[in-house]
Amino acid sequence: MSFVEDLKEVFVHNIVVISGVRPKGRSVNMQKCGRQSCGLLYIWSGEAVFYLEDKSKVKVTNGQLIYLPKNARYKMEYTAENTTFVVINFDLLSEGANPFESYDFSVVANDDTSHAIANIMSKFELCGAVQNASGMFRKSELFYRLLSLIHNSNPCIESGQYPQIVKGVMLLKQTYLENLPIEEFAKYCNVSVSTFRQLFRRQYEMSPLQYRNMLRIQRAKQLLEYDNCTIAEVAYASGFDNIGYFCRYYKKLTGETPKQTKEKSI
Repeated sequence: MSFVEDLKEVFVHNIVVISGVRPKGRSVNMQKCGRQSCGLLYIWSGEAVFYLEDKSKVKVTNGQLIYLPKNARYKMEYTAENTTFVVINFDLLSEGANPFESYDFSVVANDDTSHAIANIMSKFELCGAVQNASGMFRKSELFYRLLSLIHNSNPCIESGQYPQIVKGVMLLKQTYLENLPIEEFAKYCNVSVSTFRQLFRRQYEMSPLQYRNMLRIQRAKQLLEYDNCTIAEVAYASGFDNIGYFCRYYKKLTGETPKQTKEKSI
């Protein structure tokens, strides 16, 4: 089972962003107490080596993203002259046991020429110190976009999927909270807008815009069920500027109003 597949029923919270520069020889010792949370470490430039309990070691360098399990015991040392990094610490909520407790250290993604991971990490750094509701939603949004990139770093074609539009579908899933025009998805696939629309509808039995709204409603439902936010805050955090439209569309897809969903979770 892959790193991301275990996240299907897991919700992230307590996201803390730390970034900086460390000199060669600087170390972090987690051998006694272990990590207090899960983590994702990205190296902008430089190098770090993790020495694990089983005497093995893992090296992470430029453009690599490594998963750091909660409770893991290790010693880490920066081995380049200066290493620039950003680490995302987070906790997970799930109905069962934490699915990451048994995971070993592993590099889960390598940034490519599009610098998609670097782009998300730079945005994490910008909003890392913001503690209000807007900052919380922004960090959650960026976190799930990062997971999407990890999942798509080695994309596999779904059953019945048209290979001509794979890249466009990936882009839509990564940017569903933004209002990118359909032309952008078609351009990303090097196909015409009409071809992209036609193949997308054949595959998903809905238009790209309907699919994007479906993803937004799924996010809204999760926020209503698991976060103490107002309906207006949830609508905004899910990509809807018009609260009335959000409520109508939410009921159309879920069969209940946002208020009813929120009341059931109390």
